[in-house]
Amino acid sequence: MGYFPTDTYLNQLTGFYELLVRNEDIADTRTGADTWTIRNHVAHLIDSASNNHQRFVRLQLAQNVVLPGYEAEPWVDASGIRLMKFDQLILLWKLYNEYLIELIGNIKEDCVAHTWQPQDGGSPLTLKFLVPDYYSHMKIHEQMIAEIAAAAR
Repeated sequence: MGYFPTDTYLNQLTGFYELLVRNEDIADTRTGADTWTIRNHVAHLIDSASNNHQRFVRLQLAQNVVLPGYEAEPWVDASGIRLMKFDQLILLWKLYNEYLIELIGNIKEDCVAHTWQPQDGGSPLTLKFLVPDYYSHMKIHEQMIAEIAAAAR
């Protein structure tokens, strides 16, 4: 077993994926004028996975890494990812995150203090912080999607 609780992360991912599958029929439902749809959340989470993938790998290769931050709306808009069929979108999200869990399982303890310095001058963050924060971020979106589903049904 590695440094991070990958079994916990896999259980979280599995439950979240089941929530997405159950609500595929309301993927594009808005519960308010300025709210995201379930599709928007998943597209954002794929971009988040992509950005964190870079961080998780690069922080194993160097003690201090400077990388750009992430702006949700421009990334989702530029990628066109919201145009994918929803079943393909959630499968991409699930498979990418299964891969990240494997990657995280291979992180050695001597790398967890390595830091990412956001290019915009924000505070440096360690790999020890970034990995669990990624799953906390995912949990927030899972809760928001559950709220969308409850409001739409």
